[in-house]
Amino acid sequence: MKARLGLYLQAAAVIALSGGAYAQTATAPAGPSDTIAEIVVTATKRETKLQETPIAVSAFSQESLDKQQVKDITDLSKFVPSLQFGQQGDQNAITLTLRGIGNDSAYTEVADPEVAMYVDGIYSPRAQGASVLMYDMERVEVLRGPQGTLFGRNATVGAVSLISAKPTFDKEYGNAEVVAGSYGRFGTRGMFNLPVSDKLAFRVAFVTDKHDGYVDYQPAPNVPGVNPAAYVTSGPKYYAGDQKSFRVSGAWRPTDRFSWDLNFEWYEDTGTPVEPLMQTPRPGTNLWSVQADTAPFQDRTAKSVHSKMDYDINDYLQLSYIAGASWLGGNNQVDADSGVLPPTSATTPSGAFEQNSTVWSSYDFFSHELQLKSSGVHTIDWILGAYYSHETNKIRFDIDQANGYRLGTFSWAGSFIQSDREIESAAGFGQATWHVTDDIRLTGGVRYTRDDKEDIGGRNVTCNGCTQGIFGRDPYSIPGYTASPNDVYGQWSKATWLVRADADIIKDVLMTYASVGTGFKSGNIEDGGKLAGPETLTNYEVGAKTTLFGGRATFNVAAYYEDFTGYQVNQAVTTRDAAGHVIGSQIVTQNAQGAKAYGLEAELAAKVTPRDTINLSLSAQHTEMEELQSIDARLYSGGDVSHLVELKGNELPHAPALSGTVGYEHVFDLPNGGTLTPRVSTHFETRSYLSFFNAGTYDEQKAYTRTDLAVRYDAPSGKWSLEGFVQNVENANIKSNAGAFGGPATPVWTAVYQPPQTWGVRAHASF
Repeated sequence: MKARLGLYLQAAAVIALSGGAYAQTATAPAGPSDTIAEIVVTATKRETKLQETPIAVSAFSQESLDKQQVKDITDLSKFVPSLQFGQQGDQNAITLTLRGIGNDSAYTEVADPEVAMYVDGIYSPRAQGASVLMYDMERVEVLRGPQGTLFGRNATVGAVSLISAKPTFDKEYGNAEVVAGSYGRFGTRGMFNLPVSDKLAFRVAFVTDKHDGYVDYQPAPNVPGVNPAAYVTSGPKYYAGDQKSFRVSGAWRPTDRFSWDLNFEWYEDTGTPVEPLMQTPRPGTNLWSVQADTAPFQDRTAKSVHSKMDYDINDYLQLSYIAGASWLGGNNQVDADSGVLPPTSATTPSGAFEQNSTVWSSYDFFSHELQLKSSGVHTIDWILGAYYSHETNKIRFDIDQANGYRLGTFSWAGSFIQSDREIESAAGFGQATWHVTDDIRLTGGVRYTRDDKEDIGGRNVTCNGCTQGIFGRDPYSIPGYTASPNDVYGQWSKATWLVRADADIIKDVLMTYASVGTGFKSGNIEDGGKLAGPETLTNYEVGAKTTLFGGRATFNVAAYYEDFTGYQVNQAVTTRDAAGHVIGSQIVTQNAQGAKAYGLEAELAAKVTPRDTINLSLSAQHTEMEELQSIDARLYSGGDVSHLVELKGNELPHAPALSGTVGYEHVFDLPNGGTLTPRVSTHFETRSYLSFFNAGTYDEQKAYTRTDLAVRYDAPSGKWSLEGFVQNVENANIKSNAGAFGGPATPVWTAVYQPPQTWGVRAHASF
């Protein structure tokens, strides 16, 4: 029966490829170039081959990231089933969604993410860190489904794990790279490995990437009484990039039983924020332009330390201590009104000018994790662990609004000052796998988590009859401003668990698994000293991983059903008086009764011939909200109960029914011994909504395709290469976020967009 099943699987793969391709792979000699490269992952906190890991996980080596032009987490979303992202302007943050579950407000102290990010095993709590450039990576892993047992905090629907390259002890070597392209892009990247001895080695890596902004400035309005000097017509543009980072890593192996990996990473972003743009441009203007009266500014720095010590107590036991710390902070300013309501006079009412500024911010985080686990493979493999983390968040975020434009009459202002918001998390966990037979395994795990959150001295300082703005001033000393307290303390705890069975149906050919697991995110602190409830998720999943034609093709598939309870929905709610004037603003978190999501994910990689490679990722999903009544704060005042709507049955944001990517490359052997490798990759998505409200055409991203092209020349020596590439060939306008300004009287829909078409060339050398 196993033999017949193997034949059926071979036949299925033939259909997925082609008859002629199968004939070629069947006769081609086996060898490293003929097969899909094996990749080792640590999704189970152990090193296992990807095809033998019973989890829906996508993994990428640095070589694979480079081939697919993956610079940061946003690029990775094109190649991972069910992974989507949103962008946010005033913090320039990236928010992630997996299998339809995410939180577009999880970028400051107001919320935590459902998709956790880890760097070298250390949790990275703030979304601004998600844009850190992926350079000199050993691999990147994206784990889909709750990772509530081994990873824990906020890995409610999945985790993204970045593993940096470690120093090696064999020899000195390195590489260097330069890239240039459209919008004045220029970047560098390099690495050098330095072994000091057979016990100590260092590695230094760096990256820079800079490009001009995509958004042009429109002329100042020609309106009597309006000073054109108040408008921005030159200088740095919105959507500009200027990122740089370096990493110093050390590896110490003083004995055969002890190892220590330690690195320090520094990152700086002095580009400009993204800006919401008018979805329907005014006559005579284009989409990628803005009438700005606030110049973009950003200065954000992150520093982090990652440490991992492993000690083999004996041949059976290993003790690991994983510790890390990160410091993130900076300031920025953004034109929040996007110039969508030009003044008709110097005192046009209704607050047509709004500037948002992060005056200062800091997010300090440290964590410790201790693991004791069995080594090797035994009848029962197990791991026990304890975890503790602490985060201190501080921010002052100001909003100024004026009638007409920047120099118009005063409208409203507010300063949101969180002087000390503490988050403490402690957990204990254990997981064991029983090898029932050589081919059947049962896994069970549990984790108990307790989170404590506290706001100490937080204040919302807002206007109440005042006559001047708040920027550059001590808000507590301005007449007419009042302060409302945010002081509050909350504690939440939960046991999350996992039960899984997996089996080798055909050894080294077909592995299947079935699992039930849970995820948990603690409650939330709200403005005004309020608390929101926690959220939990139960995930039911079956999957199969198939290796065909002696490793020439892999095909992985997973089907899941997620039941989400207490889904936290965040909004920035503005309150207006009867005349439409702003009288208050705050972040509000509501707990929906829940949400449901189910779907199918598939990934195919195939060496059709030794010179032809096909990659396919596919996601089909259905999502819907459970009971929640809410007011769309983008359009209506927070107290306008006449616009209270029921969201039950609505689709979740960033959840297209069908999405995927098809990639193909061919290697041409040249007479001089070099190679030429063209590559094409097309990402496609059906229509998706950008908010829970599903508020029509402006609140959705229409179906689209986005194609990337590249061609690379590799020299005969293998020491250098030259590449040209074009991204977003269609120049598609792809929304990642939708908003509105001017509501409720004159709402104008805006959106944050993914980059337009870009092109570039890259030169790479190894030494």
